[in-house]
Amino acid sequence: VGMKDGRYYILDMRRMRGTPAQVEALIRQTAELDGRAVPIHIEQEGGASGKIALDTYQRRVLAGWAVRAETATKSKTERAAPVSSAAEAGNVMLKRGAWITTMLDEFEAFPQGSHDDQVDAVSGAFAQLTHSGWSRSPSA
Repeated sequence: VGMKDGRYYILDMRRMRGTPAQVEALIRQTAELDGRAVPIHIEQEGGASGKIALDTYQRRVLAGWAVRAETATKSKTERAAPVSSAAEAGNVMLKRGAWITTMLDEFEAFPQGSHDDQVDAVSGAFAQLTHSGWSRSPSA
């Protein structure tokens, strides 16, 4: 997700359900394609498991990248509201790709749908670009 001239651009979305090793491999591959200049923001879940996951990504999976932990300060619905408003105003653009239909289906079903990972990802990226709805973890 990027921003230019008051518009937000979703250029690509990678979605998969797999083993932890497969997910880590996709995240690493995406980071390599984006390049080391692109900062990586990971939502840190509460408790020890969130700290362990963050440590794994920072030290092993994404060593050498700027990886920051973010903790949600609002509900998923509240975090999605700003990007939803921007989309309704015509300020969210999508680059053509096979990923669009699946993403839009998830967005339309949110918050009652069975999945919300893509909504979370776009909401988090939007929050990073607009500095709203998240706070940096003290461990980051």
